[in-house]
Amino acid sequence: MDDRQPSWSRFIPTWLLPSPCLACGRQAEPGAPHLGLCARCRGRLEEPGANSCSRCGRVLSGARLPPGFLCGRCRKRPPAFERLYAAWLYQAPFDDVIRALKFGRLEYLGRALGAALAARFATTLPPVDLVVPVPLHWRRRLSRGFNQAAAIGASFARARHLPCRSLLRRKRATQPQSRLPRARRLANLRHAFALRRRRSLAGLSILLIDDVSTTGATLDAAARALRHAGAQRVLAMVAARTPD
Repeated sequence: MDDRQPSWSRFIPTWLLPSPCLACGRQAEPGAPHLGLCARCRGRLEEPGANSCSRCGRVLSGARLPPGFLCGRCRKRPPAFERLYAAWLYQAPFDDVIRALKFGRLEYLGRALGAALAARFATTLPPVDLVVPVPLHWRRRLSRGFNQAAAIGASFARARHLPCRSLLRRKRATQPQSRLPRARRLANLRHAFALRRRRSLAGLSILLIDDVSTTGATLDAAARALRHAGAQRVLAMVAARTPD
């Protein structure tokens, strides 16, 4: 046992202990579902809003859009998922939350994000049969120690009383999407996903979960693998969508 840590602290959930805000460093109040942020930084979080593509969630500018509006990209090449649900925009201070989850190994944030997504879309998400997280390649998972999408997906599934299954695998390592332009992102992920084992998903409605979506290329490629296996419907959900 580490002599520097009181033994009783091991039995207290991380979110009950006082901790600095991940974005500004101020003390975040204990006991609140704060995603590691203080009240002031939580107030800066932005949602995608109504002026978004009804399919990929891309934030669009200009006049108020009619319900069901599709952006030019989705009209030209519809993604394999039917709709993307995103709770926040991937910008400050939310980017600090995701970085702390992925690279700071603050796994409690995955549980908090999953629960927050379940509450946020409790009345708007259509019924689904199964939750499937987007997988990491085994080398990246080994270096990171865990899959942040799986942590979010498992927490969401528990809150909604749904099964969560890691059905997909990455057939090959791909370059980080954040470093590539859109055309390269699509090519980078072509045929990158496959089912772990041969099985039929015929008739199933599946919710595909990841942490962040930029162009939707990763979710599109993963959804195509699920549709190829027979899934009747694939919906996608992320904690945050990157503004263009």
